[in-house]
Amino acid sequence: IGMFDGVHLGHTSVINRVIEIAKEKNIKSIIITFSNSPVSYFSKDIIDLQITNSKEKIALFRKTQLDYLFVIEFNEYIANLIPSTFMNDILISLFKVSYMVFGYDNHFGKNREGTFKYIIENFKDIKAELIIASKKDKITISSTFIKEEIVNGHIINANKLLGHPYKISGIVVKGMQLGRKLGFPTANMAYDNTEKILPKNGVYYTITKIKGKEYVSITNIGIKPSVQESNVVSVETHILDYNQSIYDQHITIIFIDRIRDEKKFNHLNDLIDQISKDIEIVRSLNSL
Repeated sequence: IGMFDGVHLGHTSVINRVIEIAKEKNIKSIIITFSNSPVSYFSKDIIDLQITNSKEKIALFRKTQLDYLFVIEFNEYIANLIPSTFMNDILISLFKVSYMVFGYDNHFGKNREGTFKYIIENFKDIKAELIIASKKDKITISSTFIKEEIVNGHIINANKLLGHPYKISGIVVKGMQLGRKLGFPTANMAYDNTEKILPKNGVYYTITKIKGKEYVSITNIGIKPSVQESNVVSVETHILDYNQSIYDQHITIIFIDRIRDEKKFNHLNDLIDQISKDIEIVRSLNSL
């Protein structure tokens, strides 16, 4: 039970153990997750940006051997469910739960009072197991830390901890079309800035997925200071060796590595030279 934001390697260790026990006991495995953030529910003025949105999270769960995924809205009813009611009315009555696997910081129920210890002490018929914190290079894997890595532009490390590449998706919309004039046409992506966390402003080596096909690309996240005066952050990607119109199409940008900070150039020729250098870096990274 939990938010499972990112479905990272720490989550995977719990999920795999649930599946393993289910197979051993010849019972069904289930994950219960939320369609919205509990943090945003309790703090209406906070937008709790996620690593993965609901659609991405479900897709990642589908890649496992879980039998069931139950997605519920975190609302007033759920927020006020005391652990005993959560156990009796939902987990035992509805799902016939007989075994629970807890992550190292896993809680459920009102005031987060439902814990591994709580189950052991109050539900003798339910077997419970606690998974110790998953670590990578001595770092405890958590959604909070991975978010920090993404915000700081540490994409390689974020991807290592996730166990899969960070990505964003959206519809291609018309922009200033300056990239085309400079010789580097870009796809400007409309994205929901109230849903997903964005990497630090800068230039990234990415893979862009269009209609199921993947293309090497270079993506800029930022305010484009060389060509406009605005604080509006945009996401635009130049797909290498690709010249088809993809306006109004849904694309996914998969982040592989960070190339550099966003810079302001006083002359467009300097910007063109820099983009050319960035593209060569991406080509060399892609050939590794």
